[in-house]
Amino acid sequence: MSQSQYSLSWEDHPKNICNGLSYLQQNGEFVDMTLAADGHFVKVHQVIMALSSPFIKDLIASANCPHPVIVLNKISQSTLLSILEYIYTGEVMVAIENIRDLIDAAKELHIKGLQEMNLSVPRAEYQHADHESLSTDTTCLHIEEDDIPYCEIQKQTDKINCHDMEVVATGPINMGVIQNSSDHGGLNELCFSEGRTVALQPETDKRSTVLPDMEPKKTNTLQYTVSAQGSLQLILNRFLYYLKYTKQDHTRQWRCVDYLTRTKCPAVVITKGNMVLQRILAHKHLFHDKKILKKVMANNVFTAFDDAEQTGLKLKDKQTESNPDSE
Repeated sequence: MSQSQYSLSWEDHPKNICNGLSYLQQNGEFVDMTLAADGHFVKVHQVIMALSSPFIKDLIASANCPHPVIVLNKISQSTLLSILEYIYTGEVMVAIENIRDLIDAAKELHIKGLQEMNLSVPRAEYQHADHESLSTDTTCLHIEEDDIPYCEIQKQTDKINCHDMEVVATGPINMGVIQNSSDHGGLNELCFSEGRTVALQPETDKRSTVLPDMEPKKTNTLQYTVSAQGSLQLILNRFLYYLKYTKQDHTRQWRCVDYLTRTKCPAVVITKGNMVLQRILAHKHLFHDKKILKKVMANNVFTAFDDAEQTGLKLKDKQTESNPDSE
């Protein structure tokens, strides 16, 4: 005799999932890719974007890096935010004069649910129409204001740091996918012209790149720690670096800690103050998440270089006191 089974259902599951995903996006939690449009940057989740568009999924797969940046040159910031609100919540309120731009952009990006929609009112009739009907082959989109979960899509107002990146693909809307270099011998310089196209300028003598119109900026992601011996270390983008040397102008060169292992990782970061000036070469290994987590648990992570330096000096002094004969 078979045992009785119960079906457990969560009635608010779709609403909670949509709201939860939007909340994570707004707070920048677990975001792992960036969309750039109209001079603005929005951090989003790869898995959400891949599910919403097979075209974007292929772009992400071709990037082959942990945090790709996709540049959308013919899409405005407002259109991008509307598309993202649709992707994250399933619905979006759009002014009637902006619907055409939204649908056209969605078709270019192959956004599921939007690319199948056809406008029943021509563009010339927008100013005289009271409403717009968007439809697919199987269903009609009826927007009820009370039913929409309002979730603000958070945009990144500061320009992102795009060192050690290159354009690896283009799309039908002059789209560029930027990725960290790993397998390519030469990097390209990403330039934004007034026409908002992406120009590629191969460089053969060095394996680093910067955006010429983006000056090094102070970043909130730059953190410091110390090794067990009190040596200064840098935490950046889930990787650990040790301080190799400091120049008289306070420019510092940091080398990946895995350079001291069999991996011989060649990745190098150049900083000055709390700014990243340059990233040289790509990492040849996985993230240092476990090592970083141990330092976080030990309360051994600092946002100021001076704090980490003082902690390192104290640690070295303690070791010297406990081992006076080691000098």
